[in-house]
Amino acid sequence: GELKQVEKIKDISLNEFYESYVKKGLPVVLEGAAKEWKCTKEWSLNYFKELHGEDKIILVDQHEMDLSHTTITLAEVIDGIQEGKGKYYRFYPLLDRHPEHLNDFDIKWLRKLKKVYSPTESFQVFIGGDKSYTPLHNASLANLFIQVTGKKHWVFYPHENIAIIDPDPVRNIYRHAPIRKNNTSFNAFNPNFSNPFNLYEKINGLEVVLNPGDILYNPPYYWHTVTNIGDSIGVGYRWLPIIDNIKKWPLYSLLDLTVRKPNFIKTMQYLKQDVNLLHLAETGKLKAYLKNNKG
Repeated sequence: GELKQVEKIKDISLNEFYESYVKKGLPVVLEGAAKEWKCTKEWSLNYFKELHGEDKIILVDQHEMDLSHTTITLAEVIDGIQEGKGKYYRFYPLLDRHPEHLNDFDIKWLRKLKKVYSPTESFQVFIGGDKSYTPLHNASLANLFIQVTGKKHWVFYPHENIAIIDPDPVRNIYRHAPIRKNNTSFNAFNPNFSNPFNLYEKINGLEVVLNPGDILYNPPYYWHTVTNIGDSIGVGYRWLPIIDNIKKWPLYSLLDLTVRKPNFIKTMQYLKQDVNLLHLAETGKLKAYLKNNKG
């Protein structure tokens, strides 16, 4: 097996982007496509701390099997990152809480790239320090990921390797590579190919390092894992191309439409409001969280 580079392109038409990558379900990088956007030019950790440091957020630890969580402020998260000991904060619902930041993006262009019908769309900010890491996972959502500051290293494995990845059974739209050894799943950035991860050495994948201003198209159901190189801020613009998914992935689409933890309608609501609420619902902790955080 080997890791090949994700293709990087410039100046592609919307139709070519859809036909060559979206329709085929292939990752691609739109190199430098966001380098002139306001977010890329103005955002930083201190920028968020000054503007929105008092925001109370849910910090979910995706390295723990039970997705343990804590409620803290965004300023505390940023302080921890700047001190070199902060955790990776995923899915910050910045644009839902502060919609004025929509002006920091070319939203009309992003929606043109989306092209297809979707029952939901969401923007989530990812804020992490050097070497912070998200384990291998996949989901039904399509994602245009905008690298705003710092760098982010991505590794992808196509769906045909699912027998090797062997995800745990779930009742939600996210699937994770299972914890199998030393309380961890396979780490593509520090690979250990000893049993039970020996077959990972035989499979092909893709990788890419995103620079500020790059936009990555991450297709539905493509397995991926990420790590930050230096302090990093990125934004995922995500949607559910439900009709395309039904055509390409009928079994997984059926499973997604019949999820029960929470149900599909609630899942769509949490995707827009705060994905971390969805993670709490998955582990049965949402009711207790809402009770303890009224208002």
